[in-house]
Amino acid sequence: MTPYQLALLALASDSEAAAITLWTQLDELGDNAFAASLATSVAVHNARAAALAETAFAAEATVATRTAVPVLGLPVVDDLDRLTKAATTVLDTARASDVPEKIVGRLARAEPLNTAAKTYSDAIRESTLTEGWTRQMDADPCQLCRWWWREGRIWPKQHPFQTHTGCACAPRPVWAKNIRQTVYTKRLERNSA
Repeated sequence: MTPYQLALLALASDSEAAAITLWTQLDELGDNAFAASLATSVAVHNARAAALAETAFAAEATVATRTAVPVLGLPVVDDLDRLTKAATTVLDTARASDVPEKIVGRLARAEPLNTAAKTYSDAIRESTLTEGWTRQMDADPCQLCRWWWREGRIWPKQHPFQTHTGCACAPRPVWAKNIRQTVYTKRLERNSA
């Protein structure tokens, strides 16, 4: 695993711990305050994950090109409404569960991981320096991630990076030329022409 992935996993663990702490305070907070607090906590960790992903991409690009590459400054997504709905749903599901901490923690852990993967993938796609990406798997990749890896296949930068809930895999930029197109990227090219 890369230092970026290790930092990302630490951030996801912090998010999970914050959510579980909020769960332990549910009786004092009440449902509405809990949902709002959980959504806000997750949104803050998502913003940190996005910043981490952009910074990691800029650092990797700087090393690869031996030229200082600034952070792209991708737009920040305001997901608070979606996260509030998710927090409300998680609250109801957690109450009905024997393991409510795991349910609340799962949302808070998965969100920053997904946000970072999307942001890093967006940075690769928006950069004029990259031509594609390959899958950098986490320390214990699941069967689905191994299948998506496809023996280290290099994907064109327009091809979306696949993730699943809780996945700590990351796209790794590729600077090579003449990367073989996929059906998806051929369709994108044909539709834009």
